[in-house]
Amino acid sequence: MFAVRTTTPNISDIIGKTRNNKASIARPLQMSTSPTRPTTTTAKASSSSSAENTTTTTTKLETTKDATETAKTTVIPRKEDASWRKWIGVPSKNCLETLPIICAHCNQKLRAKDIPYGYDASRYSTRRRRTTTSSSSSFESANELNDDDDWESIMRTKFVQLSRDEETDAFLLRSSKRPQLVNVRLARACTRLREKEGKSLTEANAIVGRGKMFVLSREQARVLAGRSLVGGSGGDDGDENGANTDAFLLENGLYLDIGSGEGEVASKLGEYFGTVVATETSPAMVKRCAESHRDWTVLETGTIEDVWEKFKEQNVREEEQGTSTKSDAAKRRVRKLIEEEDKEHRRKFDCIGMFNVLDRCDRPFTMLSHIRNLLKPKTGLFVLAVVLPFRPFVELDDGTRRAPVEKLDVATPSSAWEYGVRDIYENVLKPSGFEIEKISRVPYVSEGDHLAGAYVLDDAVFVLRRVEA
Repeated sequence: MFAVRTTTPNISDIIGKTRNNKASIARPLQMSTSPTRPTTTTAKASSSSSAENTTTTTTKLETTKDATETAKTTVIPRKEDASWRKWIGVPSKNCLETLPIICAHCNQKLRAKDIPYGYDASRYSTRRRRTTTSSSSSFESANELNDDDDWESIMRTKFVQLSRDEETDAFLLRSSKRPQLVNVRLARACTRLREKEGKSLTEANAIVGRGKMFVLSREQARVLAGRSLVGGSGGDDGDENGANTDAFLLENGLYLDIGSGEGEVASKLGEYFGTVVATETSPAMVKRCAESHRDWTVLETGTIEDVWEKFKEQNVREEEQGTSTKSDAAKRRVRKLIEEEDKEHRRKFDCIGMFNVLDRCDRPFTMLSHIRNLLKPKTGLFVLAVVLPFRPFVELDDGTRRAPVEKLDVATPSSAWEYGVRDIYENVLKPSGFEIEKISRVPYVSEGDHLAGAYVLDDAVFVLRRVEA
């Protein structure tokens, strides 16, 4: 069993951490109390009046020059929106620059401009220098050096640099556009469900309708996966073959999203395919996802090895009982898939997405094995988002947590993103039979509440294909 990560921390936890970490919060630059240098000594009393005038003029010029230089170098920090704007949910035009964003791992206060999208290549060369000076055997050192060289080459050729766009900014501001009183009531309702009724954080958020997530914008999904889906069939999204492939996927394509939550993240890839199958363990999340995406088949399950049988069973039952909410076109596509299930690869998926679920899986290696088996050979695409640093746990129905049964050999929680992403591929994905097509770094954003504008974690997004034997 696995549970979907919900990054918004418990309200009581946030309050405690915020109070204890005020010292770590970056403070704005302060205005200098002495904007000019001390003036030079005036001329002696015996100097002529012309000399006195010259000295005075020079002093004034220096003072003016110093004031101008100080004005250029002094940064005047913008202030956060006034309280009245927060209480009525009307953010100012430039409020994104000062929006309080909290890192859900370390509770550090960030600004939107601080959210990282790139990587530090020097970390790999630093690691290599440490390896060459270590006391390990020459054979082990040579292997580590070769691995680092290979990984540096992968990052140079496969890394796709993304950046914040309008859709990302709009999500960051989502909670700020709600009145503060609404945010307070939602937070209290969520805490009450967890403390009084023993609901998990995921289930409580789904019931009250808060804590929505964001990983990729539509444009970012197109750059990372959309082009690869079209290219995987021999076309490009800018030519005739690409247009034909796109039309084919919209009619015949089959997409599986694992741990979909409300389906907001999954929809960025789901819109490329004619049929979408979503799995989720939380009953409240399943209900919300089905209501928001009526043409999808949403399954309440924590396993995927038998996902095709469950997909078929649920759709046949809905047809017989007349309870299906799908459009006529969606029903027609599902019937066609079921009728043709005995054809080669018909039970395989064109694309599988799993966003921030691997660190919540009880058996992650087993999950990856099932994903590989469900993916179409050669053309199938696996889009995986993983939170780094990697801190795995399994969230149970009553909200308690425990360690996964299968443990992954990934860099420690205190390690940098660059080391974590390397270990995820070399020690987990590569042994599971996948190869990298693209890789990127994006924030995993949870909408904010009355304490912060948004909460973020650091994501590595892998676009993978299965390695054929």
